[in-house]
Amino acid sequence: MALIMSNKPLVSTIIIFLNPEPFIQETIESVFAQTYDNWELLLVDDGSTDGSTEIALQYARKYPEKVRYLEHEGHQNRGMSATRNLGIRHAKGEYIAFLDADDIWLPNTLAEQVVLLNAHPDAAMVYGPIQWWYSWTGNPEDQERDHVEKV
Repeated sequence: MALIMSNKPLVSTIIIFLNPEPFIQETIESVFAQTYDNWELLLVDDGSTDGSTEIALQYARKYPEKVRYLEHEGHQNRGMSATRNLGIRHAKGEYIAFLDADDIWLPNTLAEQVVLLNAHPDAAMVYGPIQWWYSWTGNPEDQERDHVEKV
């Protein structure tokens, strides 16, 4: 069977986590909100002791065609590098995207990154703009700190 390259390459999104219960659901939902739909999500647990493990398992059970849950043997804490590497070993995508468990993506993030990677096949990575926001604190002076930074 010949391998046919799709115009929409699979993106393996890897979220590693250690106790991000207050944030992880919103992070995962930002992946589901992507306008680019050819992705898989690997939720890689680094030994969490809060409710984030159960949240991740719920997504893996509900969406087995899109989401996989991984952990180190014995639910050990092995550190960020070992945990990212575990995700990479299980990734099936042509591209790998890392998303921290306390961050969110805007809906066009993957679509824009795939366009750039396809247009520049020699590029090893893409890094996008960062939006810092503080307005969630409720302090008016924090709202003035919100900004988008181009790198």
